[in-house]
Amino acid sequence: MLTDHGRAHDVDALGRAWLPLTRVPLPHKPEAAPRARGHVREVLAALGVEGDLAASVELVVSELVTNAVRHGVCLCGCTRGAVSLALMGTGGRLRVEVADPSRTPPRWPTGVESVDAETEEGRGLLLVTSLAADWGDHARRPRGKVVWCEFTVPAADRLG
Repeated sequence: MLTDHGRAHDVDALGRAWLPLTRVPLPHKPEAAPRARGHVREVLAALGVEGDLAASVELVVSELVTNAVRHGVCLCGCTRGAVSLALMGTGGRLRVEVADPSRTPPRWPTGVESVDAETEEGRGLLLVTSLAADWGDHARRPRGKVVWCEFTVPAADRLG
């Protein structure tokens, strides 16, 4: 299966295989985001990834998981489908993937007027875009989608 950039999901832009670091199922409930943040914090600390990069990854994971819980519903409208978080690495890249049961792609805010300052709706993808090196989404079989993003890891913290 190809990504929206035309390359296989299991390889990076240089054709290197993504090494799975962790995959965790999450409840389709609001407590999924804090659980995901804590998990990411532990994994990144174990890998020696700290500082601004760790904070950025944690924030983006929180946004993507919150979106998956809020908007990741099946076509029938139920929330029975799984939400999951995966971290992968290769060389100088860290990849975050959040899966949910919906096939509806993330909706990019169309302008300042589509970002609601009171509810903060529409800010998630703006944060992802500003903090991650790249992001996108793809359909998952037999149903659902994955929203992914990648971070550049400094040479001292290479992941594989």
